Amino acid sequence: MVFLVFASAFLSACNTSKDNNDDTTLFALLLAQSASAPCSTRCHIFLSSSLRSGRIGIGGITGADAVCNADSNRIQGKTYKAMITVPGVREAIGNPTGSMTYTDWVLKANTFYYNSTDASNTTGSTTTSNKIFRDSNTTMQINFALGANGTRFWTGMTITGGNIANSSDNCTNWTITNAGVNGVTGVVGASTTTLVDTTTDTCNLTKSIVCVEQ
Repeated sequence: MVFLVFASAFLSACNTSKDNNDDTTLFALLLAQSASAPCSTRCHIFLSSSLRSGRIGIGGITGADAVCNADSNRIQGKTYKAMITVPGVREAIGNPTGSMTYTDWVLKANTFYYNSTDASNTTGSTTTSNKIFRDSNTTMQINFALGANGTRFWTGMTITGGNIANSSDNCTNWTITNAGVNGVTGVVGASTTTLVDTTTDTCNLTKSIVCVEQ
């Protein structure tokens, strides 16, 4: 009986979804009931194949997490969170080599994050004790490309006075698709991925997001 009620709710929600930024909200609810065991010293990170406007999904962070957990680039059976920031909700702020504070942050300390596009699962980067990437002293840069060179993705993170900070350019906490509002993006390089940048795009445009195993 429980299964029938569960299945009925799933089908009903799927039939009523009209916005491609909303269609993963139910998935987030299902995920909460069947979350996988946390990863330890090796975790998966990927760039979503799904492109989303500044309104990444229903509920801001919740919707973005749901996008990650329904994306075709995920490894099934694992749980993911989106590497986007909202002040006081999801953030890592402070000195990248000194003192930092965290709220629902997606990265673990001293952990190897690998990219599943490499069949050997050996391509990756290791976080510092401050739960960030720091490649060749460049803050929040990893030494491999998460996707095609030049690809941009939503982040909401920036550098201010040498410190990691939240940007006010975050598509109103990732809830709107408005050409008059901006969101900060990161960028994939030829052999790197820069997770903190100062470049913005308008929130009506679509971007990928970085998804991190939990």
